[in-house]
Amino acid sequence: MVLEFYHIIILILIGALVGISMSFVGQTGQGVVVPLILLMTGDVLLAIAVNVLNDFIAVIGVSINYVRKKQYYLTKNVLLLILISLIASFLGVLILMTTRLSNIFGWFLPAFFIFLGSTILSKGFPTSESLKKMVNKISQKFLKNNKNDLDRIEQNKKTQRVGEITIIDDEYIESMIKPYSKLFFLLAFILGIVIGFNSGMFGANSGLIITIVLIILYGYPLKKSVGTALILSIVMCIFTFGTYQLLGYLIKGQLYFNWEFILYLGLGSFFTGFIISNYVQNLSAKAMGRGMGATMILLGLISLIFFFIS
Repeated sequence: MVLEFYHIIILILIGALVGISMSFVGQTGQGVVVPLILLMTGDVLLAIAVNVLNDFIAVIGVSINYVRKKQYYLTKNVLLLILISLIASFLGVLILMTTRLSNIFGWFLPAFFIFLGSTILSKGFPTSESLKKMVNKISQKFLKNNKNDLDRIEQNKKTQRVGEITIIDDEYIESMIKPYSKLFFLLAFILGIVIGFNSGMFGANSGLIITIVLIILYGYPLKKSVGTALILSIVMCIFTFGTYQLLGYLIKGQLYFNWEFILYLGLGSFFTGFIISNYVQNLSAKAMGRGMGATMILLGLISLIFFFIS
């Protein structure tokens, strides 16, 4: 299709909102980009593929500042999570192309984003401290840990222990669940499937979900969780977009790509994400959560508008 001038302006503005959203906790622009492209083209698979590639562009712009300020931490334990996610992503794309599940991109997802954004705005984004007691209780019950295990965790919070805690700029990364335990593998498997299906079936970079998983499963502080999630979501975007092209060609006989959509969305996403993410580095976790909640509500409302117009 030939884009009119107002199409270009809308795409750039929506891309800018995606860049802002991505800057806070890695949240995808899927909830608003997919309905917009679907409204303009009527092709849900193209809309999803465009969003995946735009998420990739936005992630690159945002992650530059997180990496530059060393707000990330990669460990071999994360490889299990990402491997399961890639397999689930492939299956998600396959299911979406061979079924009629694409009707989920109507009112449900935008309404869910508004609900989630309202919850985050009112209660704040969950951090490792707010989730610590809950996760420890689950771990204790599942693994039959005794009280001494929990006391040991508290005593070692600010000391360095090889393989468990890393001190970086007065921030600690502490596993709330024992690595390679039964509960660890179970949660890694389940959450990896959630991340993969979210990327494959819904076209998201899954940065927000990965952020939450890193907090819950690995005990990351919020900012390092966001930075690490952005790096991992780059892998998810590349793999998912490639899967859409491969299966699209094999199953549908076509590739799902539009350079004009990518160009204008990407311009807004990259530069806004780069600028805002530099500012976000100076915010507290509480402020980051509020900014994320407000952005999610705005994206959800815009997405609903596109839905009702169509």
